[in-house]
Amino acid sequence: MLKNIIFPRLLQKLAKSLLLAAVVTALPFADFQFISGSQVLAQRAEEEEGRRAPPEARSSQTLSRQVFTRINEVMELRDMDDFAGAMEVLDEIKDLYDRDRLNDREKFVMWQFYANLYQIAENYPEAINAYVQMLTLPNLTQEQLEQTLFYLGSLYYVEENFTQAIDYFTQYNDVALEPNEDVYYRIGTAHYQLEEYNDSIPFILRHMEILRSKNEAINKNIYDLLRALYFNIEDYEKAYQVLRESVVLYNEADDWVLLPAVLGQIERFREQAQSYYVVDVIGHLDTDTQLINLAAQLYNNDYSYGCARIIEKGMADGIIPEDESNLAFLSTCYQIAREDEKAAPPLERAAAMSDDGEHYARLGRIYATMEDFEGCIEAFDNAFDKGGLDRPDQAYLSVARCYMEANRYDEGIEAAREAARIERSEDISDDTAQTWITVLTREKERYETLQRQRRELAEFL
Repeated sequence: MLKNIIFPRLLQKLAKSLLLAAVVTALPFADFQFISGSQVLAQRAEEEEGRRAPPEARSSQTLSRQVFTRINEVMELRDMDDFAGAMEVLDEIKDLYDRDRLNDREKFVMWQFYANLYQIAENYPEAINAYVQMLTLPNLTQEQLEQTLFYLGSLYYVEENFTQAIDYFTQYNDVALEPNEDVYYRIGTAHYQLEEYNDSIPFILRHMEILRSKNEAINKNIYDLLRALYFNIEDYEKAYQVLRESVVLYNEADDWVLLPAVLGQIERFREQAQSYYVVDVIGHLDTDTQLINLAAQLYNNDYSYGCARIIEKGMADGIIPEDESNLAFLSTCYQIAREDEKAAPPLERAAAMSDDGEHYARLGRIYATMEDFEGCIEAFDNAFDKGGLDRPDQAYLSVARCYMEANRYDEGIEAAREAARIERSEDISDDTAQTWITVLTREKERYETLQRQRRELAEFL
């Protein structure tokens, strides 16, 4: 019964809970950059040749004075939180676009500001449309292409269109000159949102690999996410390896407490018991469930006395409730450790709480082992009074032995006869009861003979 102390469903629930917490905490929100004045003012040097009109064959990568001025107005209005005014000025530039009066650079800047304003207004569908328009422009620079694909992926993620987010982030990876750890992370979490856990794992691993190559620290939540992903695909061996690394790096109580649970899931029970003990020693076990799990693992690994001491201390500290189940378990640990005198008191309390007589019957057997036969008889009497025994015939035979040891043979014979009646009524083929009746009858005769001889000898002397 106690061998299955680790609960897989609890682990699964815990895994789901950890995974969601890791995504919410660790996901870096798309760091959309507002276009600053310096980006536009950088064009001034190209306009300093004089106040004459630009040449007819103007470069496709420069801003005309007219567009430059209007963009500057857009920025000023935006910075004053006059988004409606900024949009009106931008629409004037859009009119030039519709009449095909803008070059490639001007078109890009116009759509960039549309995206910027829509993002501020949290109108993400329109911001997405602006970025899509940017992708249709010819002669995009490497930086423009990477930036546009990155923002499209991020905006689709915000809109919870994870399939499209993955698509644009994948396009970004195809063209990027340098790997971006955030992109790999976001692809991984997008796959998670789609419950594509196996597809998510390689991207999270790649995210961690890039950070290590840069000698940068990996956020604790990334370890939690990866571990939870392994939980979801039931790869507990890899989850354990991730958890071990997290314990070493961060030394957090939650990881220490989870460690023995994972060891139990991969059936490394001796290490599980050892880890529970260590976790308790360093003070991370502070709930009744944790302490009872520790006690159970010590019990399962043949350290019953340690099991009893953990429960007893937990009760003394007010952490483990002194209810029927826990008291009975404490008694079991002491009994297996052959500490019958310590096993009896908690079992007597558990028996008084119980609705049936099973605990009293077990208590009777403990008293029999201690050779307290009167205590044995009293315990079995309580057991019969409460009823609900699984094997009442065996209980009557056990008390019959105690009656015999107490030289109360008539009561012992009656108990053995009761066992025989139960055997017959339940069609049990075992003739143990009849054997005990015979034994008790002979012992009674022997005892009475000895008593008569003693009386006669006393009279003679």
